[in-house]
Amino acid sequence: MLDNEMSLYSFYEDKNILITGGTGFVGKVLLEKILRSLDSNKIYLIIRDSKQTAEEKYEKLLASKAFP
Repeated sequence: MLDNEMSLYSFYEDKNILITGGTGFVGKVLLEKILRSLDSNKIYLIIRDSKQTAEEKYEKLLASKAFP
């Protein structure tokens, strides 16, 4: 790993992370990468209602192929 990568990993260690747009395409990729690569404390997702409720979007997110 490069020194820059190490500082990024160490920066997020034991931190709380807030993600908006986590149910979209890029948000799913970001969330999966964070869960797989970083040792963060907590991850908060802001999910807004639209055609689906926030609960329905959350369930659909967890059922996606990005999170086996």
